Amino acid sequence: MDAGGRERSTHDVELADGLVVKRFRSWSRDEHRREWQALNLLAEFAPGLAPLPVSADLEADPPVITMTRLPGMSLAGLAVTAQHLDALVTTVNSLHTCVPPGPLARVRPQPWLAEGAVRRMRARAAAVPRQPDRGPVVRAACTAAARWLDRAAEPAGPRTEVFGQGDGHLGNFLWDGSRLRVVDFEDAGRSDRAFELASLTEHISSWHEAGIGADDLLGRFDLTAAESARVLFFRRGFAIFWLQLVCERPGRIAALQAERVLTLLGTGRAPVVPR
Repeated sequence: MDAGGRERSTHDVELADGLVVKRFRSWSRDEHRREWQALNLLAEFAPGLAPLPVSADLEADPPVITMTRLPGMSLAGLAVTAQHLDALVTTVNSLHTCVPPGPLARVRPQPWLAEGAVRRMRARAAAVPRQPDRGPVVRAACTAAARWLDRAAEPAGPRTEVFGQGDGHLGNFLWDGSRLRVVDFEDAGRSDRAFELASLTEHISSWHEAGIGADDLLGRFDLTAAESARVLFFRRGFAIFWLQLVCERPGRIAALQAERVLTLLGTGRAPVVPR
């Protein structure tokens, strides 16, 4: 499941002769155009960080993009070490800062930010069907989340505009033994650094599956006080978003996510992170 809440892949992939052919199953949010723009921008301003664009038919049904195939293994499948985290910070910083201000200003905002992050959070919450009773911790977290969403407002102050990949799934980072590269730019766009770091920190693949501590990750970034406040705001929003998703899953994940929400909202104990 990705940051957009999609359980099924949004595309089909074919591998042949060192190339990746990506055929989109859905593209209502212009995922294909966002990806093609991202690949071309990164080829120009950060060659080697992402696949190189080869060809595209963006008007086809379905749209199709061909790109080069990157070496490496998904970070989501590895035991994440300090070396990996250092490489992750280097890659994310490079991605965020590689596109100069002029070209960046012409890039569409990341989809959540284009809609308005708070509006997107509230719309998602309103659309979630009633969930099965997962116990008192989950109920408490859902109540606290609803109260927070009622009064949520982005912290004042300017955004740190960056080029953002838009999806914090660790599977989008490929480790070749010395560096990390990035794939999957369906939600890419002009973004807020705090939003992107919160997405990465709170993604279930990061804290739950890989066991990456928030302080261990965020402590590697040089954040201003204003950025730190915005990161916390977006972390709360993403944690609530994930609570809404994992309540549908069996097992302990809903309770663990609920504990995380309560902690981030300042109303619960520290979350238990399985190792």
